[in-house]
This record gives sequence, structure tokens and C-alpha cells, in this order.
Amino acid sequence: MLYCPPHMAFADKNALHDFIEQHSFGTLISTPFFCSHVPWLLQRDEGEHGVLYGHIARQNPHWRQLAQQQVLVTFSGPHGYISPRWYQSDQAVPTWNYAVAQVQGQAELLADAATIAHLAQQVATYEPDVAAAMAKMPDAYQQKLAAGIVGVKVTITELAGKLKLGQHRSAADQQGVFSALSANREPGAQALAALMQQWQLGLGTG
Repeated sequence: MLYCPPHMAFADKNALHDFIEQHSFGTLISTPFFCSHVPWLLQRDEGEHGVLYGHIARQNPHWRQLAQQQVLVTFSGPHGYISPRWYQSDQAVPTWNYAVAQVQGQAELLADAATIAHLAQQVATYEPDVAAAMAKMPDAYQQKLAAGIVGVKVTITELAGKLKLGQHRSAADQQGVFSALSANREPGAQALAALMQQWQLGLGTG
């Protein structure tokens, strides 16, 4: 499903779940090849590996091929160009560092009531006040809302993740990359530096 050398793999399932929740806007892919970009709600404790809930517009024909199909969902985290000038070593070439997670699973379509319920849970994750207001909306309005979207449930059967953050480089090279990214005020560079910090890479503490 995902090429990943062992030293670049996520530590465990909880770390992967954390990553998916932090970067929950994923790409849903099915065959014949079709993709949709979807915000997902992860329920960690459902099933063996967790369950994803999302929705797509009813006008999007993708939903018609999803019922009881195997699908792939990809989640992208911080990424960015890495200059060889940031390394202490002279033996280096430009590269791209990144973090990704991938999920394979069985898709099924949700009934309208379940779609609205999971949509409210998802909204509550980002803005509880709005979710509370949604719950008080008239039934007719909620039914109209449900008519415009199709809920999708993906029961995860396999998940994998890759952290390409220069783990194979020397501590000095990692520190050079972290320093350069930290000094760059671009949001992408800052996010990649924060991810290195989260995984204790390039901090000079090892």
C-alpha cells in the first residue's frame, strides 16, 4: 500500500490515529479511478483499526461506486524542500521531506439520519457552538441538508504511515535542517520544523 523503510514508519497505531486527526482532510480514492477530497471524523475505538466518517456532495457521482467497495484514503501532513546546503556533510543532494498516512478500508453509504449525526459530531470537533445550533434546527431543514450530501463510512482494514524527516542523516545534519526550517517564516517550513520537534529530530538533545 505504501513504500516505507522501517526506520521511517510511524511508531504505532495511536501515533497514526493522532496524525489522521491532526490532518483530517483526506483524499478518498476508489476504482475505477475516482477521487474526492473529504474532511473525515475518526472514531478510534470502532472496529479493529478504527472507522472514518465523512460525506460528499450528492451531485458528486463518486458516491455511486462506493457501496461495499475497497477504498484508499490518503492524509498529507507537512512537507517541504530540503537543501543540501543545510547539512554539515558534503555528501548530500536536494530532497523533499514529508509525512503521510494511508488507510485501506471497506466503504459503505450511510442513511440520512446517521449522516446528520456524524456531521454534527464532526462540526463539534471544530466549533461546538455551531454543532449545538445545528441540533436545534427544524427537522425540515435537517432533512433538506441531508438531501444534499451522502454520508460515507470507511471501516479501516489496513493503515500505514511514513515520516521522511531525515532520520538516516547524522545528528549534525538533522540540526542543520531543523535550524534552517525554523528560521524560515513560511508556514510550510514552520509546520515541518514543528513535526521534527515533535519527533525529537534535529534538536541537539540526542
